[in-house]
Amino acid sequence: MDWRSDASIAYAIFRLTFGVNIGFRGIVRIANGLDNFTGGLLKQFAVTSFPLSAVSAFGHTVPWIETVVGILLILGLWTRGALIVGGLMMTALTFGTMFLQNFDLAWLQLTYAMAFFALLALRSWNQISLDARLGSNGDVSHAKASAGFSRD
Repeated sequence: MDWRSDASIAYAIFRLTFGVNIGFRGIVRIANGLDNFTGGLLKQFAVTSFPLSAVSAFGHTVPWIETVVGILLILGLWTRGALIVGGLMMTALTFGTMFLQNFDLAWLQLTYAMAFFALLALRSWNQISLDARLGSNGDVSHAKASAGFSRD
């Protein structure tokens, strides 16, 4: 597929916009203090039987995952791995949201999951990216192999 095709341009715009959305969500949470973000989560989960130590660990980890996934999507680097990690992050977030019975937020999270799905399923359109420039398929294991690391 030609990088100048409508599909490639549309994919790049969507991937870039989605990367900014996810990445800056994490960056802002880190900049405002992980304890502030985690404190809000702990307050929400205090009324449940969910282990607060797990909530705390999750709250201190998710913003970093969001930041890395977002930056990789902005760059179009290791796109496949970033989309898989991001999709699994949405699964984890949705689990907690369902535990809280916050069904409105669960619908919003489902839209994010659909965006991860669409970007992963249509990854053959990812022609305007560092993955395409480097000749990789966006898979981290391919990048390791190219760097001289093997699975053996």
